[in-house]
Amino acid sequence: MLGDMRFSGVWRDYQQRVIDEVDQHLDDDRINVVAAPGSGKTVLGLELVRKLGRPALILAPSLTIRNQWGARLVPLFLDEPPRVGEVSHSLDAPGTLTAVTYQSLHAVWAEDRQPRLQAFLNWASEHGPLTLVLDEAHHLRREWWRALDDLIARLSDPRIVALTATPPYDAPLAEWRRFESACGPIDIEIGIPELVRNGDLAPHQDHVVFSRPSPDLQALLDERREAIAHLIEDMRSDDALTDRIADHPWLRLPLNYLEPILDNPTVLSSMLVHLAAVGRPLPADAVSLLGTDARHVPMQTERWFEALLNALLYDLGSSSPLLPEERKRLSSRLHAQGLIEGDRVRLSETKRIVRMMAGDRVKIASIEYIAKVEAEQLKSDLRMVVLTDHVRAGELPRGFAEDFAPAKIGVAPIFETLRRSAPDGQAIGILTGTLVVLPEQAVPALHAAACRKGIAATALTAVPMPHCQSHVRIVGKDGGKRALVSLVTELFERGDITILVGTQALLGEGWDAPAINSLVLASNSASFMLSNQMRGRAIRIDPAQPDKVANIWHLATVADPAALNRADALRDDLNWGDISDGQPMTADIKLLARRFDAFAGISNGPSQRIGTGLGRLALSRFTTVHEANLATFARAADRPALARDWAASTGDAPPRAHVREVATPKHTPRRLVWRNTLESLATSGLGAGAVAGSYAIAAGFGAETWSLLLAGAATAGFLATLPRTLRAAHLAWRNGSLENSLKQVGEMILHGLRSNAFLTESEYRLAGVRTARDIDGSRMIYFEGLTRSVDLLAVNALAELLGPVQNPRYLLVRRGGIGHQSRDYHAIPAVFSKNREAADAFAREWSRRIGASRAVWTRSETGRRDLLLARKASLAAGMRRRVDRRSDWR
Repeated sequence: MLGDMRFSGVWRDYQQRVIDEVDQHLDDDRINVVAAPGSGKTVLGLELVRKLGRPALILAPSLTIRNQWGARLVPLFLDEPPRVGEVSHSLDAPGTLTAVTYQSLHAVWAEDRQPRLQAFLNWASEHGPLTLVLDEAHHLRREWWRALDDLIARLSDPRIVALTATPPYDAPLAEWRRFESACGPIDIEIGIPELVRNGDLAPHQDHVVFSRPSPDLQALLDERREAIAHLIEDMRSDDALTDRIADHPWLRLPLNYLEPILDNPTVLSSMLVHLAAVGRPLPADAVSLLGTDARHVPMQTERWFEALLNALLYDLGSSSPLLPEERKRLSSRLHAQGLIEGDRVRLSETKRIVRMMAGDRVKIASIEYIAKVEAEQLKSDLRMVVLTDHVRAGELPRGFAEDFAPAKIGVAPIFETLRRSAPDGQAIGILTGTLVVLPEQAVPALHAAACRKGIAATALTAVPMPHCQSHVRIVGKDGGKRALVSLVTELFERGDITILVGTQALLGEGWDAPAINSLVLASNSASFMLSNQMRGRAIRIDPAQPDKVANIWHLATVADPAALNRADALRDDLNWGDISDGQPMTADIKLLARRFDAFAGISNGPSQRIGTGLGRLALSRFTTVHEANLATFARAADRPALARDWAASTGDAPPRAHVREVATPKHTPRRLVWRNTLESLATSGLGAGAVAGSYAIAAGFGAETWSLLLAGAATAGFLATLPRTLRAAHLAWRNGSLENSLKQVGEMILHGLRSNAFLTESEYRLAGVRTARDIDGSRMIYFEGLTRSVDLLAVNALAELLGPVQNPRYLLVRRGGIGHQSRDYHAIPAVFSKNREAADAFAREWSRRIGASRAVWTRSETGRRDLLLARKASLAAGMRRRVDRRSDWR
C-alpha cells in the first residue's frame, strides 16, 4: 500500500518545508512538528509515513481523530480504498497502517501479563521496524504516558513522527520533559499568523462580550459585599485590637524577625495598612524594612483586609493579636458568611463564586444577541457553532405550555433560547454524544446523507419532542449511531443546519467543519491546549467561502465595574508588601486572560503588531460594559476590515516569522556597573593626582630620597589601579545603554544554555539576542535561532535572573560603590545552578561580561542571610524587579 500512495494535491508552503527537511530532523530518529489546528497535519503525517516506507502505528487522542487518518487516504493518496487488512483500527489485527487511540493502547498494556501487547510486539518485530506516529501526544494522562514510554522502549528501532497543534507550553517542567522525551525537541513550529498570511488559515478575530450578573447572583454578591463592609467597619472601630496589632513584635522590633517577615511580607504590610487606615502612627523601622515610607502606604482595600484577616487567623499563629475567644468568634462569623474556603479567608472570590459566574445564565442572553447580530449580517451564509461544557438535557421543557427559565448555561438551555428567538430564520440543531436534535425539515436530508453512506433508514429514528413541533430528537443504532457526527456535520456544511450547539468534549478537537464562520466559546476552559483546539474549529479555510473571515466569541460576566478597565492589566499595580492577587470579582476576566495568553492575533488598537494576551483587544479604552460591547459588535460586523488588518499586520514580516517569547524586564544590572565604574574612576583619579603631587614635591625639594620614594609609591599605586579602571570602563561601555545591558544579560543566558548542554556549539553560534522598543516605550528582549522549547527555557531563565528574588539554590551577589557597601542580588536560574560547579561557572562568566560577582549557596547560614537581604532589596525595588512576558509574532 505504501508504494501505491501518491499525494494528489498541492503541498502548502510549510508542509513542503517539512518534507524537504525531514532527513535532517530525523538525526535523532524523531521529527516533532507543531502547527495550528486546520493546517493539514494529518495529510502531512501520511506523507511522512509514505516517505519513511515502514508500517505505521498511529496513536490518536480520540476516535474522531483516529478515524481521520484512514479517511484522508482516499482520494488524497489512493484512487481506490485500501485492501482488507491494510488499514486497521485494532492492535490485535495490525495492518500496514494501524490507527488506534492512546486509551486502547493503555488498555492492552495494563492487562495482566500483557498477552495482546506482546502479540503486537511480535508482529512488529516480523514486519518492522515501525514508524510510530504520535498525534497530539500532549493529551496523555500519566498512566497513558507509562504505556507509551514502555511501548517505545520495547519497539526495535522505531522512527517517531510527532504532530501537535498545542504542545504543553503551560505545563510544569516535568511534563514538558516527558513530552520531549517521547516526541523529541520541536523541530518546526508553524504559527497561526504565518498560516493566515499564506492563505492556509482564514483571517479571524477574537471578541469578548460582557454581561452583568443575573439578579440572583447579583443579590448574592451584594449580600457578600455588605457583610464584608460591616466586618471592616467593626474591626476598624475595635481600638483594643488595634492596640494589640500596634504592639506586635514584628512592628516594634522588625529586625529581630527579619526571616519570617521576608518569608511573608504581606503579613507585616497588612498590619501597617490597617494602622494607617485607622489613623495610627506607623513604626519607622517596620516601614523602612519594606523599602518605602509612610506616605506611600496604600489604602485598605478588600485585598489588604483579606490579608489582615488571614494574618490574624492563620499566618501569625500563637503570636496573633487576636485573643482566643475573638479568634473563635471571627472564624465562626466568616464561615457563616461564606468568606472562608480551604482554611483561608476569601473576600475576593471563592470557588463557589467562580463557578456561579462562569455558569451564569445571563451568558445565554449574550449568545442569543450574538446569533441575532451574526444572522442579520450573514443571513443564509451563517454557520455558527456554540461550544459549552454541559448538556443539561433535563432543562428542556416537558410540554408545549411550560415556561422556560434556564438556571445555568448548557447545550439544552442555549438551544431552547435560540429556538424560541428564531434569529432571522436560522436552522438550529444540537450535536452531543448523548443528545442530537435537528429541525424537522432537515430529516429528509439526514436520511439522504445516510443512504449515500450505505446506512439503512431504520438505523436512524426521528423522535418528536414533547415541547415543540419544529424539532425532533435523532436516535441512532448500529451504523447510524456511529455515523451521526459525520452526518450532522454534512448537514451543517450544506446549510440544512446553520446554528449548531454542542459540547467542547465532542466537537472541541478533531471535528472538521471548515464552513464555520462564527464560533461562540461558552466553555469555562482556560487551558492552552483545549482553548486553542476549540478556537481551531473556526479558523480553517473553506473552499466554498474563499473570502471567509471568522468571528470567535468569548463570554465574560463582570461583577466589578472596575474589572473592565483592568482587562489588559490584571497584575497588581500597588506592589507594596508582596500582595499580588487580582481585583475582587474578576473570575471570568482572569480566565479570559489565561486563555488569551495562548492566542496570537491582530490588535484592535492602532498597533499592527501581532501578539498574544487580552491587551490586544484594547478593552481598557472603555468605561462601561455597554460601551465595550457596542464597539465589539461594530468591529465584528466589518469582516472585510478584519481581513485587511491581517494583511497589514503580516505584510512586512520576514518569510520565516514565528511566535516567540518576549520579555520586558523592569530591572537590569546597569546601575551597579555604573557605580563600579565611578568608584574605579575616582580611585584612578586620586592615584593620578597623587602621582602628580608627589612629582611636584620631588621637583620642589630636589632629589631627596624621601621625595623620590613618595613619587615612586604614588606611581606604583596608580599603575595598580589602572587595570581595574580600564576593565570598569570597558564594562561600562558594554552595559552603558539599557539595550546593551539587556543584551549582555541575554548573551549570559545563551552562554548558560550552551554550558549546560541545552544548546550545541553549532546551535549556539546561530542563536542571537535582540532588543527592541515596545509600544509603550519600554525595552523588550527576545532570542533568535532557538527552538520553541529552548526559547521558553531562555525566557524563564531571564525572568528568574532579573525578576524578584524568591528562593533560589544559588544567588549571584555583586558588590559595588565606595567601600563595596552597595550590593546587587540576582537569582542564578535553576537550569544553570544544578550544582556548585555550574553556579560558579555562571558567576565567572557574569563577572567577565557584567561585573565582579560570586555565587552564594543559599542553604548555608551565611547564604541564608544573603538571601534575606536579597529578598528585602527585591521587595523594596517593587515594580523595577518585575519581568513582563508575552508571546509575539516577529
